[in-house]
Amino acid sequence: MSSAFPYEIDFGTTLKLPTRGEVAPGSRRLTDCYVSEDFGEAAFVPSKWFLSLDPLLRIDVLQDLIHDLEIVRRRAVVEYAQGFSKARPLVSSSDHLRAFRKVCDQTGIHIPPNLEALLVLCERFKDGTNAG
Repeated sequence: MSSAFPYEIDFGTTLKLPTRGEVAPGSRRLTDCYVSEDFGEAAFVPSKWFLSLDPLLRIDVLQDLIHDLEIVRRRAVVEYAQGFSKARPLVSSSDHLRAFRKVCDQTGIHIPPNLEALLVLCERFKDGTNAG
């Protein structure tokens, strides 16, 4: 996209999804997210409990969530780009990338600035979960 994504954080080339094994013992489950599969929309509605936490703790928790969500989002963008390429195997990779960028721009999907590197890593490892 031509304009900068307001929440862009440089996470390098990591595409390894967070796992339950990485959750600190005694962590509390946060169930304040709502997803509409019909419209592809989501919302985070913080509970009174979450809002009662110390502001510095809330900031830290939200930054952790933004980080993990960005990794999951970035992996989805890479999977989408790979599927886009597989749909027309005889088209050059530069033409795929150009067309993919155009579709993403038209639909408002932010593309990580290092998309090419992410695609190369996924191709090299043949599995986006291990890249990074």
